[in-house]
Amino acid sequence: MRSVASEVWQFRGLIGNFAQRELKSKYKGSVVGWAWSLINPLVTLGIYTLVFGVFLGAEPPEMGNGQQIFALYLFTGLVAWNFFNQVAQGSMVALISNGPLLRKIYFPAFSPVAGNILAIGMQSLIELALLLVVFTLLGNLSWTMLFLPLVVLLIVAFSVGLGFFLAALNARYRDVSYLVQVGLNLVFYATPIIYPITLVEKYYPAHPWARLYELNPMTQFVELMREILYVTELPSPTRLAYATVVSLVTLGGGWTFFQRRARDLSEVL
Repeated sequence: MRSVASEVWQFRGLIGNFAQRELKSKYKGSVVGWAWSLINPLVTLGIYTLVFGVFLGAEPPEMGNGQQIFALYLFTGLVAWNFFNQVAQGSMVALISNGPLLRKIYFPAFSPVAGNILAIGMQSLIELALLLVVFTLLGNLSWTMLFLPLVVLLIVAFSVGLGFFLAALNARYRDVSYLVQVGLNLVFYATPIIYPITLVEKYYPAHPWARLYELNPMTQFVELMREILYVTELPSPTRLAYATVVSLVTLGGGWTFFQRRARDLSEVL
């Protein structure tokens, strides 16, 4: 992990340039510009809230202050999912789109991927800040929020590790990006984002194999976010331990896989 941090720090200027270029190009020519960073997730939130919270009558658990607000329950899960989803797909696009530049001049192949992740992280921070402001206005605050930096770091580590792995794999096999799109759609509905996890847990006694559902790392990350922000209770030690191990293994494995193939990337891009 130390070598990862030192190498990224060494090329921090280049990574920052890629991130700046990504942010500038993302909303270039747009009238509202950065406002789309909030408009897109809020529209998604509104659609899911209408369909699942109103039409289907999904009931979330009580917040720490005793209220039940499906939109906030949903938004808490979407903040974690949006970052993961964008990193998984954006990392592949960032590497492929910078292939011609990588063939002309030398620079570390991880730089455009890291720059893209940094840009996505800045947008996700806006969503997280909005969520915290709403919780503050509603008085749903607790010292359990002190666990938020740890949980965020775990989500980032897992997403970054997977992003690097997929970027290197997609550079060699372009079908990977299409498979990932399909896979992410499946993982989204296999994660308790638009429904409470209790809907699945009720099947555990009759179908023990259903517990495999919780092996999905995103299930753990989403539930950790809701435990410390929405329900305002201590995070489950088992859930936290599992998320920590998976995040560190994925980060280390993804980075190692990417670096071992870095020398050949300029040839296959």
